[in-house]
Amino acid sequence: MLGIVCAMHSELEGLRAALDLEPTDFGGPWIIYRARKQDILAVVCGVGKVNAAAALAYLLSLHPLKAVIGVGVAGAIAKDLQLGDVVVCSGALQHDMDASAFGYEVGMVPVLGKKLFSADQTLVREALQAGENAGLTIKVRSGTVLSGDKFVAGAENARLRELFQGDCVDMETAAWAQVALLFKVPWVALRSISDQADGQASKVFSEFLNLAVQNMSAVILQMIAARQAID
Repeated sequence: MLGIVCAMHSELEGLRAALDLEPTDFGGPWIIYRARKQDILAVVCGVGKVNAAAALAYLLSLHPLKAVIGVGVAGAIAKDLQLGDVVVCSGALQHDMDASAFGYEVGMVPVLGKKLFSADQTLVREALQAGENAGLTIKVRSGTVLSGDKFVAGAENARLRELFQGDCVDMETAAWAQVALLFKVPWVALRSISDQADGQASKVFSEFLNLAVQNMSAVILQMIAARQAID
């Protein structure tokens, strides 16, 4: 069974009708959606790393998922990424994790001793192939996602790019990645660019959210169709 996680209901809209998702579980903090004709579950976790981690852990504790796909939008910090492009997450890290006072690198999670959480390479390849086959005119490429509990919208984007060599920023992917590691479940995330993480980010985000969701959804649906053909 495949699990899909996203932060906002708007990020699930492009998949809801296509997958015929219906709410099935109202007993916990989050509603779990199930595809009527496919082995797919989805949950909208809410914005931020705590919501992201808690919702995915909740989903995985109830259902033995074979893989997890995180979906949503992100702000670009790599110069070559344009609005609507899709980043297939090859790895994710928390840019606001800082235990450097104890000798850890900025971004490294104490105890786990990990800074970059790598996505499953098979899923990354599947997503990139889906991007090629989706018939979109935008760029679909792999990249590193930086997550933190802050909507990046200013000069900080250049600092994050230089410090972590990330490609885009969001508020959930690294949390999903850490939970997936703990549950030993393969994962990947797809993030479509909704803004440039600059001084105009909040305005541009609102204007281009729908376009970003449409592009990301097209790649996800192509990826799911390809997986079903193999199964």
